[in-house]
Amino acid sequence: EAHFDSVASSLRHQFSNQPLQLPTRRPPPPPPPPTTYRQIERWLSKHKALTAAIVAFAVTGSVASYIYMRSQKLHRKRRAGKSASGARTDIVVVAGAVANPLTTALYLELERRGFVVYVVANTAEDERYLRSQSRADLIPLPLDLVDPFKAEGQTMRFRTMLTRPRVAFEGAEPHRLHFKGLVLVPDTQSSPARVEHISSEEWSDALNAKVLNTIATTQLLLPAVVENKAKILLLTPSVAPALRLPQHSIESTAYGALQGFSSSLAAELEQDAITLSHLKLGNFDIPMVTARQKREGIPPPRLRPTPLRQLHDTVFDELVAKRPHTRLHIGRGSRTYDLIGSMAPPSFIAWMMGAGTRPSLARGTSDESLSRSAGSLTWERVDENEEA
Repeated sequence: EAHFDSVASSLRHQFSNQPLQLPTRRPPPPPPPPTTYRQIERWLSKHKALTAAIVAFAVTGSVASYIYMRSQKLHRKRRAGKSASGARTDIVVVAGAVANPLTTALYLELERRGFVVYVVANTAEDERYLRSQSRADLIPLPLDLVDPFKAEGQTMRFRTMLTRPRVAFEGAEPHRLHFKGLVLVPDTQSSPARVEHISSEEWSDALNAKVLNTIATTQLLLPAVVENKAKILLLTPSVAPALRLPQHSIESTAYGALQGFSSSLAAELEQDAITLSHLKLGNFDIPMVTARQKREGIPPPRLRPTPLRQLHDTVFDELVAKRPHTRLHIGRGSRTYDLIGSMAPPSFIAWMMGAGTRPSLARGTSDESLSRSAGSLTWERVDENEEA
């Protein structure tokens, strides 16, 4: 016990002479500086009224700017280029059904806007119809698709004409013509009919008039397009083919064939830095058709179609654009029905279109639509009486 007492006394003496030193704790590190996002969030929370005013001003300004730019785009003058002497220099070739109301309105409008418009005429009747329009710069371009050698000679004269300098009047400076584009407007529409009611001859005539003519015309004019770096525009109605409607087999087949042809051709022309624009058309208010429907007592549609001027403006913009679009939807219902046809199941589309009833429809292909393309190439006809 004496030993423990001496040890305890020694320890007490030792600790009483030295102050108690506890282990020191390091101060916590300073908090990291606030991020930019955090600073902005704090500022917005602190100035809520000013933030709301800025957002309202930005939204209002954006909407006003969009409306102004759209109005400027709609009302700006679209005119083709001219030479120093005032002569027209830009050429457009339009190929399609000459007497079709949509095609007629298109080439007349292009001529009015300053283009020299050549319209492909496959027959003498087409040439007379074009000359009856009494437009100085609306010129028939004869192409005999039945005789390939003759057609090549006709296109060669057209290509030669593009390379020759022209003089507007005596003493004027010579100028050259610029081939701006080839506009293809095939008439793919046909009278509704069930497949079993369409004969092989009607199929041959329809595909010949609506598909083969367009392909042959494109092949003949393709060298001129490549030489002049012109553009190609393909205009096709897309409402019925997009919905895959029953009793529209001819129209859907023609549309599918032209779409496949244009896709392949666009890939080939991409190597030559040439753009093929596919314009999918919806419903348009064509004055010629509207006037006829009024005379026949046909009620107007519930939804007003798109004015035809929008189509004319789009075609002009694509012809003169440095970077034209590869695909465009124009006209009421074009984009909407395309989305419905690609996303909605066929049963929904059939219900939407009122399937289940069989209205009595005029069978066969419209003779009027086929007669517009008379004198074209012919498909090999199927002889139903020929025995295997």
